[in-house]
Amino acid sequence: MAANATLIAHVTDLVALFNRKSLDLPDGLFDRQTQFLLNGTPFEAMLGRSPSDPLVLMIARGPAGYRFAIKALQHAIPDARVEIGEVEDSGQAEACVVPLWLSGQLRGTRSPVDVVVRVSVGATEAGTVTRADALIDPAMLEPIREARLRE
Repeated sequence: MAANATLIAHVTDLVALFNRKSLDLPDGLFDRQTQFLLNGTPFEAMLGRSPSDPLVLMIARGPAGYRFAIKALQHAIPDARVEIGEVEDSGQAEACVVPLWLSGQLRGTRSPVDVVVRVSVGATEAGTVTRADALIDPAMLEPIREARLRE
């Protein structure tokens, strides 16, 4: 498998932290340049400003980018839980696909969420994530976005 043991251990730890509602991160999992994408679109492009704007990069990348996204997800699905599936070889060096099963109930409607998010991960030899692209059914994104806006 292309993914190394350190990366897999870090991802497993990250899932456990998420399920405890913690914003802590395993040491060395992300650096300042780690790029996050949603269905192929970089977070920077979703913020409505130039993707090269230093403020946008500071918010959208690295540990801050992860926390920014997770806080929004936890607001939309307050009882969100993630289970990790078997990590798959992506066929590229130092890369893998991590299937995550996301479940919970949407804020305000209590409608159930039960969706698989396939995260395509690129990493360094040391196990630091360079890029993570969460692939989710677009039909599920809209209810999550709407729930995120509810008080």
